[in-house]
Formats: sequence, C-alpha cells, structure tokens
Amino acid sequence: MSSTQKNERSPSEGVLRREVVAAGLASLRSVVETGVLGCAVPREMGGQGGTLDQLAREARGVAERSQAAAWVLWAQRMAIEALVHSPNVGVSEHLLPLLLSGELAGALPLGLDARPLVAEEQGSAFRLYGVLDHVPNLQWIGFSLLCPIRQHGRPVEWVVLRSEEDGLRVGIDREGVQWYGSRTASVTVDGTFFRMDEWLGDEDLLAKMTPVMNALRPG
Repeated sequence: MSSTQKNERSPSEGVLRREVVAAGLASLRSVVETGVLGCAVPREMGGQGGTLDQLAREARGVAERSQAAAWVLWAQRMAIEALVHSPNVGVSEHLLPLLLSGELAGALPLGLDARPLVAEEQGSAFRLYGVLDHVPNLQWIGFSLLCPIRQHGRPVEWVVLRSEEDGLRVGIDREGVQWYGSRTASVTVDGTFFRMDEWLGDEDLLAKMTPVMNALRPG
C-alpha cells in the first residue's frame, strides 16, 4: 500500500513497484477467470454450488500453473468462506458479490492461529493494534482484511477492515519466486478504528472455515 512508501523514489524503484502491483493483479485476474471462486459456495449466496473435492481439484490446477496465484486463491476464497459462515448478514451481503467477482481482494493471514490484534475499547467502538505476518492478496485496487482480534478477558473474534482505514499499513512484498505476484506482506495495524458492524464472528468461525482451508492451502 502507498502509505508505507516514501514519497520520493528512484525511477528504478518506481518501475519495480509497478511491476509488483501488476503481477499481483494478474494473479488475481487469473484466479477469477478460472471460475473457481464460486465453487462450493451455495448458489443462494451467489456461488456455483459443488463440492469440496471439486474445489480441491480446481485449486491444484491453479497451483500447477502458478504458485503465486495459488496463494491469491487461498486468501480470496478463505475470505469468501468466512463471509459465507458469518452471522453478520449485512456485511456478508455487501462484500460477497465483490469478492466472488474479484472486484475487491480478500486478505487474511496465512497463520490463522496467529497472534490476534489487541482491541482497546474507545467509547462504543475499539482501536486495534498489532502486526499480522504473511498476508497474501494485498492488492493495490483495494482489499478487505479479515483478522483476529482479542478484547481484554475475551476469546478471539474475527473482524473485517477496509484497506483504506487509517493506521493500517502494508509492508514490503515477501521475496522469492514462489511469492512474486501473490502480494504477500506483513500488515501493521496501529490504532485502526473498529466498529461492531465490521464484526464477523467468534472463535467458532475459524472451525467452520477449516474444511475449505484444507482443500485450498498450497503445498
């Protein structure tokens, strides 16, 4: 994201950055074109139906063509799955069509059991603090970030944050040929404002997402 970058760069740095951004968007577009995002998503929620076995086969095909696209698929489809199971109908109805079409990227940490963000109460809302490592699909066009949070004395919960939120900063893309094009980086959350209408679910949500996670995760 632009908020992490210096305002002044050498021409070569600017070219490299544009190449990274373009590669990430190409990975997302290639995933969308396969039609796999709606596989095993209920038809009444905008998906194509189907089984987890079908989803796993499609995911393997994506991974054979591009490891970066496989990570993008994992993040996008896991974000979709979280919304499929979220009791927050309002946020699901708003975001699911955008994620299924690829108009908006879905991002969440590869380590879904990662240390949750700290939620500090501020009136009727919260401020979030922490760092999420290895988050794929942090696309320049914008993304919805699904992340675990913990309020003092309470179990882990899941929320969704918009990429344009104040205090949300994306680090440098992870290096390596297997990561290039996946837009995988760390995300620092420093006082980002959280409203309860962005709440997705409690710790049970992760259990409901696990079958799709197992079907999708690249080797």
